[in-house]
Amino acid sequence: MSRFPPLPRDKLQPDQLETHDEQTAIAQRAFGSNGDLFQWIDHDGALLGPFPFALSSPEAGGAMIKQALLLGKLPLPADAKEVAILVCGVKFGAAYELYAHSAVAAKAGLSETQIGQIKASSKPEGMNEECSVAYDVAEYLANEKGALPGHLYDRSVSVLGREGTIALIHYVGCYAYVCIVLNAADAPAP
Repeated sequence: MSRFPPLPRDKLQPDQLETHDEQTAIAQRAFGSNGDLFQWIDHDGALLGPFPFALSSPEAGGAMIKQALLLGKLPLPADAKEVAILVCGVKFGAAYELYAHSAVAAKAGLSETQIGQIKASSKPEGMNEECSVAYDVAEYLANEKGALPGHLYDRSVSVLGREGTIALIHYVGCYAYVCIVLNAADAPAP
């Protein structure tokens, strides 16, 4: 059971309601109706995953969720973005992250085999160049100490452009944070 159990809207405090409603709208825009891609709300109408933790401190938690939404506007292909997110999920062993973003990655075009290989900490063969560089950069940033090596940065800029590389770095940092939050909350996959 999560340390921050999902609460139905009618059980929330007044200061949590605005954040709850914003997060519900964000989840609907990003993931469609509940269950279209994965379950992000339970049968009682309580938000799942990182949302209960975000509601525990509505201002900071709301900013965490909004940050992920803002990143979606940055110029990074959806499949490369999901590769980076899955690499972070694997690094931290974040059950809900891996559950949810495996589904999102499949929608973005990654095969079940590629998703399974990433989840097994193995770089899939046959990925496009954007996904390949996203894997390498995310893998380094999530698992190694020190500065990103120049050759990885230069390759990323060559493949994704400067703005795409900046977006990739933001994704790795943001989803490392989300994974840490999910693990601290002990947020399970449904």
